Amino acid sequence: MPKYANASAEATEFLRQKTGSSQLECYTYIDPNRAEDSFFIVKTSNKVIHVSFSEMSYEATNYQSLLEGLYRAIYE
Repeated sequence: MPKYANASAEATEFLRQKTGSSQLECYTYIDPNRAEDSFFIVKTSNKVIHVSFSEMSYEATNYQSLLEGLYRAIYE
């Protein structure tokens, strides 16, 4: 079954500030029952990046930690 990501203003703003890119957009799908099925989609000016929550290291109870994990997964 397809999964639909929703625009994430917080993640978009966080990544824009960290990268300096005003064209970057971020979308997320969060499955409350199965974190391993959750993911981010990051759209830049020339690519689309899929990052599964299972590919990141983050503190599950801290949204800021999740965003930082996303940044590290893509840019570090």
